Formats: sequence, C-alpha cells, structure tokens
Amino acid sequence: MRTVSITVMAILFLGLHFIKAQNIITHEYRRVAPADMEEYIKRETTYWKVFAENEVKKGNLTFWGIFQRIDGMNLDTEPNILIVNAFNNIDKGVEWAGITDLFPNVSMDKMNTWGMSTTVDRIFIDNSTNHIRKPNTDGEDYQYVRFIYHSVNDLSKHLSFEAEKWMPLVERAWVEGKTTMTGWGNGTIILPQSEDFSYNSYSYDIFPSLQAALSPAFSEDLSIPNGFWDPLQGNYNATRNSHLYRVISAVQAPPQ
Repeated sequence: MRTVSITVMAILFLGLHFIKAQNIITHEYRRVAPADMEEYIKRETTYWKVFAENEVKKGNLTFWGIFQRIDGMNLDTEPNILIVNAFNNIDKGVEWAGITDLFPNVSMDKMNTWGMSTTVDRIFIDNSTNHIRKPNTDGEDYQYVRFIYHSVNDLSKHLSFEAEKWMPLVERAWVEGKTTMTGWGNGTIILPQSEDFSYNSYSYDIFPSLQAALSPAFSEDLSIPNGFWDPLQGNYNATRNSHLYRVISAVQAPPQ
C-alpha cells in the first residue's frame, strides 16, 4: 500500500460533515519494529482490548480489531499492523484517554502503543453495505482475514455485482460445502481520495485457519453461471491491493 499523509484537520474539513449519519469504520495502518512487536501486541491485548470492550458496552464502538500482516516481501519496512475501529457515531467517537480510568494503577507509558509504532495510513470507510458469516460457526472460524482494496471506474456497478452476484455465490458455496471462507463483507472508501490512493471500495474474506486462507477459496466443481464475470469487464482501473492478516484480537457488539 502506498503511504498516504492526511492531517486530522484535512479530514475534518474535507469529509466528516458528509458522513455523519453513516456507519463509519477506520482502517489505521501502523508500522511496528520487529523488536517491539511482542510488547506491542501484549499492550494491545492486555489494555486496549479491555478498553474496546468497555466502549462497546457503552455503545461508542461496534467493533474493534487488531490484525498482524503475515504476507509480503517488505514486512520490515511496510505497515505490519492494522487496527479497525467501527464507530457508532463518528462525531462522538471515543475518549481514548479514558483507559486510565480502567487501569488507575498502570501508568500511561506502560499502556502506550503509539509511541512504539508509526501510523502510516488512515482510511475512512462507509461500512454499511454487506456483511455475512457462515451459519453455525463460532469464534474459531475467525482466525485470518484477507483485506482487499478495489479501484473501479463505476463504483455503483461494482457494488451491485458484489451484492447481487458475489454474495449469493458465497452463500451458495457454504450450503454446498465448496468454499474455505467463513465470512465476507464490503464497504465504500470515503477518504482518502487522491492520485496516490485510487481505491474506492474494499472487501474482506474470513478464514478459520492459515491452511484455509492459503488454499483456493472455492472448489473447482463449484458451478458458476455463464456471464457471471461480465459486469467486471473493463471496470477495474488498477490492480487490487490484497494482503493477508492474522487476527490478534477482536471485539464486536452483539447483533441488533
């Protein structure tokens, strides 16, 4: 992924007033030095997961997750941690400093993670599109996630294909036992919008194991209707950006 520099003020002036009523998530990419990774993950799972659980209970967050990238040739120099936050109200957000109320006997320098990492990219997404999970699965099915960024000419056409063709295909593959995926979802990228970041949609595939994530997503004998891929022809204007992540920890609000 190319590095995108966006200041907080630029985000506030250029985008947030357009997305108040939407279900907004942020993808925050961080770079953590390999020597600091163990301590970094320890702090995220010991302190910030508890904070996220509390914010979910209060209704400020609907999802929090931390993911570690495991693929690529440049893991020593590129972002290797992804943090996903889903806000119930993007204007309200959360009061991050409130973590000290949960751990009054722990100094902030012991919980601090931003001092151990560099934030490389921050992406704002309207996440109110499609999200499906394989029926009758539990938390063990959510171990690896492939995040995919799409750059398309006609966003509406792309989203229609995913909702009307791709999602039903995944659901049928579950019924027939012909996919290694245990979940899928998508959304629309709101910010950034620039020449350096041309992606305008994202999707994710969930897998229960690394073996499943590295295997073909669908069985060869899964029938695909004639003309199924036609809506994609000529719509992509760049190569998809796709990376595989290990789920370190995640917190999610109960279904409404």
